[in-house]
Amino acid sequence: MNDKIINLRKIKGAQILDTMNCAAISERFFNRSRAWFIQRLNNNIVNGKPVSFTPEELLKLRTSLKVLASEITHFTSNIPNIPTDMSIKVYVITDPDAINYLVNDDIDGFTEYLASYDTLEFPEPEYFDTEAEALAFCSGIGYGKDERAMPGRYPLRSCDESDLTFIVAIENYQS
Repeated sequence: MNDKIINLRKIKGAQILDTMNCAAISERFFNRSRAWFIQRLNNNIVNGKPVSFTPEELLKLRTSLKVLASEITHFTSNIPNIPTDMSIKVYVITDPDAINYLVNDDIDGFTEYLASYDTLEFPEPEYFDTEAEALAFCSGIGYGKDERAMPGRYPLRSCDESDLTFIVAIENYQS
């Protein structure tokens, strides 16, 4: 038995343990019962002494939780991202003439450009749940090594007030 009692519940973020299936973790990763796992997790008294995970068991627990985190991440990436009214839309524009109007913040010129062509194609938007996700997606899109040159791709984000009029113009053009 381990002489040093480690209280996992006092570690920052330990509240996540309350949402996990301890029986599944103990059986899958330790080949032990739920009771055995909970006793160590809660530092229960067993045979007159408080128990905790041994250093080897802590390493196994840490590895097990990383495996579960990886499996959850993989699963969530497979869940379809169905846009909602709260989703952030990102259009990545590749048309050089359109980009010129966007870079110069020329909504009138952009609208006239759209009106003069009936076969322009714009990509479907990407949807994100948060502004941070949209910004992460957009990082690296736009200017390359030479910021004096016109970018080859230009992102428009629905969370950016200055982009909204261009997005509305594109959506009106496509409908």
